[in-house]
Amino acid sequence: MSLFEFTRWISYLTTLASACLLARLVWLGLARRYGYLAGYLLADVLQAVLLLGRQPYSIWYGNVYFAGQAAKSILAIGFSVQLWLLALRGYPGVARYGRRIAFYILLGTLGLALAGLLLQPPRTSAQGPFSHYFYAIEGALDSMVGLFLAVATLFLLWFPVEVSRNVAFIMGGFVFYLVQGWAGLLLVNLYPRSMYSMDACMLILELACWIFLIVTVRMPGETMRTVTGHRWNPEETERLLVQLDAINQRLEQASR
Repeated sequence: MSLFEFTRWISYLTTLASACLLARLVWLGLARRYGYLAGYLLADVLQAVLLLGRQPYSIWYGNVYFAGQAAKSILAIGFSVQLWLLALRGYPGVARYGRRIAFYILLGTLGLALAGLLLQPPRTSAQGPFSHYFYAIEGALDSMVGLFLAVATLFLLWFPVEVSRNVAFIMGGFVFYLVQGWAGLLLVNLYPRSMYSMDACMLILELACWIFLIVTVRMPGETMRTVTGHRWNPEETERLLVQLDAINQRLEQASR
């Protein structure tokens, strides 16, 4: 089996896993609660179905691929912010401040990406100008989402915030998914001749991520709570909770 055929079959399995996870969210009644994730999965499945049997270098393939990737990048931004708001429901001041930080990170990463594109044109003929620019902007958006979720994860690992198990599992899985996607895009942009090898690795990791979420996301996970940080130290937990309450109150007062 050639690398191209292997990548194609892995892509079929990944699409099937995306459809199964979407169906599971709908079945459990969680599609509305995690609307951006459901939209992301739907865009992923539609993209794969519309590309089924199409020639990789045709105009239809290019249009559907780039449109699907753009839609998924936008939905990933919305989903990252939605996860933050769900995790910090008990601290609305901190939640709103984090959403504002996400907006600033988005502007900053887009500004850096555009500046880089102006200073560094495509370096090789193996990748067209549009593909070069698109991958750079998509990589910047994925970097923004990954950076925001990484900071959010570190925040939750430090402060003992009580979140539902589903939110904890989904955040962990989505952080892994975005990190591997960002790394893959970076390598594709740097080594475009190895695109098929990179695609195969990214698809395998994506498949593992969707399977993990299919197994872990359950309806009882909405009511079962877990404490994110410093569970092993009750005294430190109490001190950090007081500190987090004070930060939330200050941010609430500042917002007024």
